[in-house]
Amino acid sequence: MRRWHPRSLLSPKTTAETFVASLLVWNPLIAGAFNFVFGGTHDFAGRWLVATTISEAAACQCFAGVHGFRWLVGAYSRARARAVPGWSIGFGSGFIAAAAIMPLSLPLAFAAGGGVARAVGVDWGAPDFRAYRVGIGFGLVMAAVFFFYRSRAEARDAARDAEARLAELENRRLRAQLSALTAEMNPHLLFNALNTVASLVHHDPDRAEEVVLQLADLYRGVLRSAGSATHPLGDEMRLCRAYLEVEHARFGARLVREIDVDPAVDLETIQVPVLVLQPFVENAVKHGLSRRKEGGKVRLELRMNGPHLDMTVDDDGVGLGESRAPGTGRGIANCKERLALTYGGRASLAVGARTGGGTRVVVSLPVESVG
Repeated sequence: MRRWHPRSLLSPKTTAETFVASLLVWNPLIAGAFNFVFGGTHDFAGRWLVATTISEAAACQCFAGVHGFRWLVGAYSRARARAVPGWSIGFGSGFIAAAAIMPLSLPLAFAAGGGVARAVGVDWGAPDFRAYRVGIGFGLVMAAVFFFYRSRAEARDAARDAEARLAELENRRLRAQLSALTAEMNPHLLFNALNTVASLVHHDPDRAEEVVLQLADLYRGVLRSAGSATHPLGDEMRLCRAYLEVEHARFGARLVREIDVDPAVDLETIQVPVLVLQPFVENAVKHGLSRRKEGGKVRLELRMNGPHLDMTVDDDGVGLGESRAPGTGRGIANCKERLALTYGGRASLAVGARTGGGTRVVVSLPVESVG
């Protein structure tokens, strides 16, 4: 149940809150304005009290009448096993019902106002046709304010619900992308690693065991992280290190690994999107170095840049567009889309040629908005 808050008098969110705000705020204010326009300041307080009583009594009757009308339509529809017609619950039908009930509610409202007038000593004669016209005009103004505000609030709530549904769909799409990315990484890495183990198991069984353990760490980390959109930066780095160790066992001295982490980077508290770096490390090996006879170096660097974390993956391989290794080309586009959905415009991804040859990838994330 939604708890009532005094702010709801100024910014009501539900029909009940709007009705209470009309009784406590709008009716008294508009009653005061009517009294000032038609009677000036003479005996203003007493006349304001009488007018407010009339408007409150009429509003209560109209509110009860509209809800009674909708209840009857709903009961009839249920008895006939039919859906409740949409026209019966719209704000237009509510305003029409209130306008129809207004003339019927005025006799009782004027009677209540007359009782208050006698109690406070205000000269209040029997209501005439002019009084009924003013009363109906006042009631229509209040009904219009009430239903207009509710229609705005309903539209705002509908827009908020639509945004929430869209955000949930985008989150599901992010998780689907992550699952696809994980599935794409798994087969060829596993096959390559198993071939490496097979080649090592006879002449270097200790090294083969080490590769198996590194492969287990890598897949354990992937499976642990696949259920969420983000994880600690330290987990991402462990995935990158495990991947590089597995590939180093495969390529040997042809693959040089270098990791440089700024001491200001807190690996355990900073949260980053899952697999935000590992695919670029994989690309550096697969597309940059694997087909080069002399191999090369992959360098991973983490630096704080003011409120941002800059993560750089360098390789001195064949360079952009020169790889003959098969690839789908979706990795960069997927990463950009994931960053945009997670951070809006506060994160960036830059892929370009590295000075001296090779490729450089820089991922920049706003540290203050993660974690």
